[in-house]
Amino acid sequence: MIEQAIKKAATLVEALPYIKQFQGKIVVIKLGGSAQEDEQILKKIFTDIDMMMTVGMLPVVVHGGGKSITKAMKESGIQARFVHGQRVTCEKTIDIVTAVLGGEVNEHLVKLMDEVGGRAMPINGRDNRFLKALKKHLPEAPDEDLGFVGEPVAIDASLVYSIHEKGCVPFIAPIACGLGADADTLYNINGDTASALIARELHADKLVFFMDACGICTDRNDPETRISHADRSLIEKMTSEGAIAEGMIPKTQAALFALEGGVKKVHIVSGSQPHALLLEIFTQQGVGTEIVE
Repeated sequence: MIEQAIKKAATLVEALPYIKQFQGKIVVIKLGGSAQEDEQILKKIFTDIDMMMTVGMLPVVVHGGGKSITKAMKESGIQARFVHGQRVTCEKTIDIVTAVLGGEVNEHLVKLMDEVGGRAMPINGRDNRFLKALKKHLPEAPDEDLGFVGEPVAIDASLVYSIHEKGCVPFIAPIACGLGADADTLYNINGDTASALIARELHADKLVFFMDACGICTDRNDPETRISHADRSLIEKMTSEGAIAEGMIPKTQAALFALEGGVKKVHIVSGSQPHALLLEIFTQQGVGTEIVE
């Protein structure tokens, strides 16, 4: 019994330097993968986020909702269509995205955070005009019209600061409004891209991506080949060689974009790994892959 207590005390002592280092620092967390569909996993992640707030860190959560959106579209008789990985968003689709992502999913996640004892407040571009965007065009497919898909360009950082001052965690749905004469138009934003811009604009110390993979692996089919540390040159090399492919590409590209803007570290971790967030931030070895410039 006493040995278990000593181990717990040793763990706290190991975490202490990291707690001191990150007090008052912003950490942007992008939920994703199958973890976002599992309430029990989410509650564990939210408990970790609540602990981060308790020790003085300033977490910001960004979430997606792809499966819920696709389900709602199917129920409405709308066939999902993607161009180069981007969901084509017509007028009917943006109404569904806004209702599901900025309403149902956002509110449900805030409720789950409340159930574990934390405090959260929802943010989205429709109700708060937090995220601003321009209509997105694909250079590789100039004749394709993605509809109401946007490229995020700015945020209202004061909204995040005010929520943190209230002792709450901002939960952000990546829906954006336009700029100028386009201000009343709503845009669907890729969650990874939105997270990277938000991290840059908030001068975040860290950006953490949750996904199904345990991190970046030299062999995508073998988690034992996970690398714990990577920089830009290694990311570019592994991408050109095909070791980084499919869903890992937008994550790593968003990571490099965040690092270019001053974010110090980006972490990719598995949502199914218990306490992955705390282990990656508060221990020496970590459990995912950290990326630096």
